[in-house]
Amino acid sequence: MARIKDSPEDFFVKEIRTLDLKDSGEFAYFLLRKKNMTTNEAVREVSKILGVKPSDIGYAGLKDKRAVTEQYLSVKRPRRVREVEDENLSLRFLGYGDRPIRLGDLEGNYFRIRVLLTSRRERARLEEGFDLVKRFGFENYFGEQRFGSVKHAEEFIIKHLIRHDYESAMREYLTSLGDRRLKKQLLKAWRDWDRFLELMPKGSHYEVEVVKALRRGVSFKRAFLILPASVRLMFSFAYQSYLWNRYLTTFVVRYFPHCSVPFLKWRLAFITRIDESVFEEIKHLEIPFLGREVKPENPKVDLIIRDVLEDEGLTPGVLKAERIGMRIFTDGVRKAFVFPRDLTLEEVGDKYAVLSFVLPPGSYATVLIRKILCSPLDM
Repeated sequence: MARIKDSPEDFFVKEIRTLDLKDSGEFAYFLLRKKNMTTNEAVREVSKILGVKPSDIGYAGLKDKRAVTEQYLSVKRPRRVREVEDENLSLRFLGYGDRPIRLGDLEGNYFRIRVLLTSRRERARLEEGFDLVKRFGFENYFGEQRFGSVKHAEEFIIKHLIRHDYESAMREYLTSLGDRRLKKQLLKAWRDWDRFLELMPKGSHYEVEVVKALRRGVSFKRAFLILPASVRLMFSFAYQSYLWNRYLTTFVVRYFPHCSVPFLKWRLAFITRIDESVFEEIKHLEIPFLGREVKPENPKVDLIIRDVLEDEGLTPGVLKAERIGMRIFTDGVRKAFVFPRDLTLEEVGDKYAVLSFVLPPGSYATVLIRKILCSPLDM
């Protein structure tokens, strides 16, 4: 199994965007460089440094934790402008402007990744897969980041919410941890909120506020409303991303020669051989999230979406439902295939390779590497 992120320096990502900088404005812009921190952890640190609320800080996307990453921040009316240069977090002031940075507000991401190759098969596959992606791009699956703690959960939180089972949804949210021992302790302490608070991981800011509310007797349903809308939306994003990945996987498996690669608790399928003429017919394919407000242009995709939604038990009524202050499902489209820019094989050794490339917003480098190697990734 190929490996990445043996050290944070093995995975470098930098946002590509142009800022309209001015000498003054409502927002201050900064370049954040972080290592071994999530974007949310870094934003909380920056809020303390600049004397603002985390909600006053805007960013274009979440960046990997075990990596070295650079991204832009907008800060609304900071009390002070400071620069920081630490090993795991640096903050450089760039100037002012009139617009906040919002999710998806970037041109792309530049990646430079060192991949450790652990078998002869992976080394043999490297150049073949590299050439395939150069010619045909790769399947635009959602990657690990989109799923948060789902890999440690028993069920999608949204599924509990659909059933109005708010306690199970909250239990799933608060106990889906990679530390099995701690997860077991938290489950045992469920409803003993004093003990639960003692056990909670450090840095669980919003979660601590939720548990304190539960201790005061607030219902599980109302306690969800304490979470920021961005966190609650992630419950929906995770499940809809899973559905969309199922659509594309089914499309590839039904109609093309492919390899099947383990991914979290599921599998992804990647095309291994395709004629130029056939690919011309599907290279611009877009797949809707639901196929209700946005109808699929491809009849094969339309059938697949209907099959998956039926298999998941998602009726038209459920697709229109609202829970915890938001509409659960939203429709839209996503390109089925993505084409990396400046894809380069910078170094190849006996047991490693270094690749660099640029991806559009919302596409995942780890998916590209799986495509090239037709292999699972150890991260």
